[in-house]
Amino acid sequence: MTKVALYYYAGIALMLFTTATVEAQEVRVYAGLGAGAYSVKYSEEGPSGALSVKKSALPSGIIKVGFDYSYWGAELRAGAMPGASAQFPVGTKGSARPFGVSVQASPFVSYLAKMQYPVSKSFNIYALLGGTAATYSVNPTGTGVTFNSKVTKTGFTYGLGAAYRPRPLFAVEMEWIQYWSDVTLALSTAGRSKASFGGFGLSFSRSFDY
Repeated sequence: MTKVALYYYAGIALMLFTTATVEAQEVRVYAGLGAGAYSVKYSEEGPSGALSVKKSALPSGIIKVGFDYSYWGAELRAGAMPGASAQFPVGTKGSARPFGVSVQASPFVSYLAKMQYPVSKSFNIYALLGGTAATYSVNPTGTGVTFNSKVTKTGFTYGLGAAYRPRPLFAVEMEWIQYWSDVTLALSTAGRSKASFGGFGLSFSRSFDY
């Protein structure tokens, strides 16, 4: 049996053991606001050539609502972030002049399942799995190159985080999340195009016990 399989079954056994011994808990509904530093990447290949745009540490904001119950939970979040741009020399995509390209993955909506583990009474770690729907736009600037386009797609989302509760109904959360990973955009004028975005975030939540 491989080490990966051993780790997998060990994790399942640990989860079953801890779930069996946990005391009954109430559903905890929460809402929160967050900010992040995300990166966005766009690349394309086609008959007229290839290009890529990548930028890190873009400011972003999210609002979220969700619920927790014992080791499980679910969350819905909506977010926005500014675009990224890059400049390209003569000859790129067959252009006779230098030009720029701006890309943006905003707005976006994520629907996430949460698996969490309490390290202590006021601190827990969690994993997020789900999907993100985003409107992705690609626009050239300062040239006659005609591959500007906009498309709405959904990509697989995953992340890891930690939450600290200084008070029972308030939480501070730090996380790393990848909303998209090389999602194929299939823009009609761009050939083969892919996009990714995600990064680090900090959020504050208020809970409402039921």
